[in-house]
Amino acid sequence: MQRIFASVRHVRSPCLEVRVVSITRCSLATLAVLLAACADAARPVSVDDTASIVNGTPTGAAYGAVGALLYDYDRNGVIDGNDEVCSGSLITPTIFLTAAHCVLPDAFIPAGAQFYVSFAPALYAGGITAIPALATEVDPEFGGGEADRHDLAVVVLPEGSTAGITPLSLPPVGALTALAAKNGLNDRLFVNVGYGTSATRTGKASFPFDGRRQLSLAPFMALRPTWLGLLMNAAVTGLGGDCYGDSGGPKFLQGDATTIYAIVITGDMNCRATSWNWRLDTPEARGFLSRFVTLP
Repeated sequence: MQRIFASVRHVRSPCLEVRVVSITRCSLATLAVLLAACADAARPVSVDDTASIVNGTPTGAAYGAVGALLYDYDRNGVIDGNDEVCSGSLITPTIFLTAAHCVLPDAFIPAGAQFYVSFAPALYAGGITAIPALATEVDPEFGGGEADRHDLAVVVLPEGSTAGITPLSLPPVGALTALAAKNGLNDRLFVNVGYGTSATRTGKASFPFDGRRQLSLAPFMALRPTWLGLLMNAAVTGLGGDCYGDSGGPKFLQGDATTIYAIVITGDMNCRATSWNWRLDTPEARGFLSRFVTLP
């Protein structure tokens, strides 16, 4: 798997790994430069009003417990989509779930960085509320092999800061395995929700970003012991997927907008083929999550 979907912060040559965690104008431009060495290099990326996610539509007030993880990259206050790092979900009134690679320090985000979370449906709308995080916690087993990635983290928010937002639920142990055993995942659609970029469908890839929370649908592809694979070739399926900045964002089964079955971690570099998501119904995930939330 090629690592993407958080923000442009780490590239291992030649094009073996791309981490994409911030979606600032600066970092998107950096992404274009970094990918220029690849055969399928991206042309410079612009921030415009093209839909984000992949082939998505704005959620508006729906999916109000899905938020954006923010960091003040440009040192002018956390005020808009230029500060977006990743996506994530509120799973208790004070716990925001995202991916581990979104909160770890790197060349762009220092150790001990002050993160924020916003549940605004449009980050460029002006006057967004940004909740300062009290702490972050990363799954201590993060960083293993593909089957043992443990790419989970939580952001701790102040008491009372998310009043009026109903937290999302986590699945029972083995929920996806049980569905697969009954052929209950074949032909099923998953709902992708996040704040990340979109992706052009043909030619050299570009990744427009507008800072809106959006949703799209993606068909089931494969179930592995710790991973959920989804198809996101919009040119073939007519549906959508996820992309840079959607890391940590939730995956819902169509028809159930309250239970998160997995979070997006990785996919192909151009966001045109597949999405791989860390399952939340496994012992690997539940061992960490049980420290912060009562699991079904």
